[in-house]
Amino acid sequence: MKRTGLMKKAISLLSITALLFASGCGAKQTEPEGGVQDSTNAAAQEEQGGASLENAEQEAGTQDITIHFSEHVANIEAQEPHMMKIIQAFEETYPNIHVEITGKEVSEHNTQMTLLAGENNLPDIFWLEQAPAKEFAQNGYLYDLTGALNDYGINDSLLPGLVNSCTVDGKDYGIPSEVMMVGFFYNKELFEQAGIETAPVTYEEFTDAVNKLKSSGIVPLTVGAQDNYSIWAFETMLARYGFFEKLEDLNSGNTEWTNDDFIHYFEKVEEMRDNGTFTEDIANIGYFEAKERFLGGNAAMFNTGAWDIGDFENSAMAQNIGFFWGPTFSDSEYPQQIGIKASGGVYVVSAKAAEDPALLDAVMKFWQFYYGEEGTRIIAEDTSALPCSKYNGTIDTQAHPVLAAMITALNDDWDAVTEPFNSMSTTVAYGYFDATFGVMTGVYTPEEAAQYVEDLHMVER
Repeated sequence: MKRTGLMKKAISLLSITALLFASGCGAKQTEPEGGVQDSTNAAAQEEQGGASLENAEQEAGTQDITIHFSEHVANIEAQEPHMMKIIQAFEETYPNIHVEITGKEVSEHNTQMTLLAGENNLPDIFWLEQAPAKEFAQNGYLYDLTGALNDYGINDSLLPGLVNSCTVDGKDYGIPSEVMMVGFFYNKELFEQAGIETAPVTYEEFTDAVNKLKSSGIVPLTVGAQDNYSIWAFETMLARYGFFEKLEDLNSGNTEWTNDDFIHYFEKVEEMRDNGTFTEDIANIGYFEAKERFLGGNAAMFNTGAWDIGDFENSAMAQNIGFFWGPTFSDSEYPQQIGIKASGGVYVVSAKAAEDPALLDAVMKFWQFYYGEEGTRIIAEDTSALPCSKYNGTIDTQAHPVLAAMITALNDDWDAVTEPFNSMSTTVAYGYFDATFGVMTGVYTPEEAAQYVEDLHMVER
């Protein structure tokens, strides 16, 4: 992989700003048709909101307020330590505001939020993937954050490319929860044992690396099919076969998922399977089991994203973990040196919570703190994660080697793209996940996988 510049002892996160700005994360994502409210209601909300929030600031300073927050991880302290530290610091700054946070595994969380939306009983703030967030917004379940993000200075704190991360009809309904950066992490020691000197770039180099790992008795890539969402690096592979260039025609029906390029994508997944790339019991394990195997030194590669930096940094093999964007393909006419470097999921505020001005003010104060100087410092320095907001400090590359590797990749000369998932409806996106894992496990042929997703997409056209 080509890189610009040399790794220094300490790397400034400010360099991420220009790259994410160039990626145009939120603005380039496909917007669902239809509005949430008409212009008259929008203007009334803005006028009323400005006055009520001003009054609420005075009320919030004297009364006790509890913010109910639902996250998409089951073990928040272990999986999102930055969130717990930020909540603690926030409550010390605002002793009358309490943040009551609960979490469930992502699939269970998504199901619960859908059920609670139908009951008009959503938590005050919660996490959503971008596609369902836009659907929730269209159905009137979410608060229009457009004015509040400016009033509380949150947009000024965000990295430029993460402003407007989740919009519907030009209005903001979500704030970025993470820098979405995904690819293949690899065990440098196992690569060295197999005689692999550098991370693969092309598909041919990737296949050669897999063969060397197998010859050395090493599992090449651990993947868990029980969590069908965990194919992030494969989304980049789909993008290299022209997903974004075909997106408009896919939505209109002028192009189908059974096009030659997408068939080639599924064929590459099939070739990987036939070549013994994946864990043998792929159908019987999930994402977390796959990660445990990687961190236990039982597999050479693992497909995941920046959210796992903390776990990797805290592992015994932190110094031996490298990163690459995944294989490029010579049989594709589309751009190959691309990587997903954009906004991932988003935090949203329920419309119900916004009905209470004092509660809404407390919620926005929390996000102001989270994306502000102290919250950003906690994320970058205390928990070794990539913050979504501007950070003026430096990262010690010896103390945080995985974080440093990710920052280097963020600043390489590969072009940034968004996650394809965020440009699909929930139904089509999860259909694509199922189709890819179906090929990995031998349930589908490439043609059957493509037709499966096409059938789902056709219903929505």
